[in-house]
Amino acid sequence: MNITTERFLSKCHSTKGYCRISEDPKDLDVADAILFHNADFSPEKVPMPRLRNRPHVIWSLESPAHDSFRPLKDVINWTMTYRLDADIWYPYGHFVRRKSPQQVDYEAIWAAKDQTKIATWLASNCFSQNRRFDLIKKLIDKGLPLDSWGRCGKKPPNCKGISNQGSPCVVDLIRPYKFYMSVENSNCLNYVTEKFYETLRSRMAVPIVLSRKFYRQLGAPDDAFIAIDDFKSLDELIFHVKKVAADKELYLKYHKWRETHEVKPEHDDTTGFCELCRRLQNSDLGSKSYADLAWWHGKHNCNQFIADRFLGPPTG
Repeated sequence: MNITTERFLSKCHSTKGYCRISEDPKDLDVADAILFHNADFSPEKVPMPRLRNRPHVIWSLESPAHDSFRPLKDVINWTMTYRLDADIWYPYGHFVRRKSPQQVDYEAIWAAKDQTKIATWLASNCFSQNRRFDLIKKLIDKGLPLDSWGRCGKKPPNCKGISNQGSPCVVDLIRPYKFYMSVENSNCLNYVTEKFYETLRSRMAVPIVLSRKFYRQLGAPDDAFIAIDDFKSLDELIFHVKKVAADKELYLKYHKWRETHEVKPEHDDTTGFCELCRRLQNSDLGSKSYADLAWWHGKHNCNQFIADRFLGPPTG
């Protein structure tokens, strides 16, 4: 991963000029913090001797289901992850309440939708532990009008790559649709990615998620999305989606939240690297350390069986 000041600190308006990011080993002696990316961590990279008041920070955006990071005892001082209980909160996006209600151009939202395009999904990981591919395939088999793109479907037209969910190409591909399948590749505490936030922010569509509780925990307005586990059956869900898609008034109710809330993107002045920079301005950074991070990466933080209610137990 290319970690640069321009990429990760450009939105830090309140601490502009206070921090910079370096991957040059020559800067180690003047660094105020050492950042470890979980996927690239190895014990050999831990600088010795340890310097007092220079925190070691672990940065991870992976869910426990896809994370093999296991640090040595007391190596890590701060965590920087999407979890609400992280030392530095680094979400893929987040909601903020507006200071006063804002007018929303509902006519423009409706006009941007192609009335023949109901739902879509874009993904590269087709075989996940939570069986999302099986669930989406069953929804299609039962009659949900859904176009699937990426490795799990058709090649996106005019898109060279789909890794950046907020890229103009992906936005243009998805925005004509009314609904987007924002089902993550694992069902873990606070793990909600840009697939959900960008659907709301840049694509102006309604996300369909697997379970409501994961989004309520992060402050998402209840009327901003549809949760599959709110319904008794997939047939009931499909009936509701088709009904809402065909009714302008019903559909625009799912955009009512825009009057009172705003979605902030991943790179924001109040979270992530900007908050890390702000924290480093304190003269006393404390001396805590983690004996281990089992509380974070443990599988007990995940429930991969939610879809089983609609699919039945897995076979084989």
